[in-house]
Amino acid sequence: MTFDPAFEQPDEFDLMTTGVPMVSPLQTMFAWATEHLRETCLDGFDVKDVGRLAYDSLPEGEREGAFGELLYTYWEATLADEETLAHAEQLRAQRAELRELLGRFHDLAESSQPVPYALLADIARLSLPLMGGAL
Repeated sequence: MTFDPAFEQPDEFDLMTTGVPMVSPLQTMFAWATEHLRETCLDGFDVKDVGRLAYDSLPEGEREGAFGELLYTYWEATLADEETLAHAEQLRAQRAELRELLGRFHDLAESSQPVPYALLADIARLSLPLMGGAL
């Protein structure tokens, strides 16, 4: 198989569009439907109306691909929800452990007893991830 040399080197258009994300017909129609409903439904609208209007406004030939995109997006959202819930549970457990350690710290500080370095290290270990940092 031979290739046309004109297609081997990117032209100016290729260079300008490198890195520009591809937008699907469904994404385009969702953006249009959202804007349209914001302009025409001043009292608000149901989010499902956006999806219905976007899907119904697609050309017939684009609907099968859009339906697949919707299913894929739903699956990805389900996985993201599971990850978010698992992360929230992990953070809940860390907060409970931190609360217990801070209680021990408070008791030691109130009684003028020395606070062990290991207790402070555990408090720091739990505090940083909960505040958005990490060790």
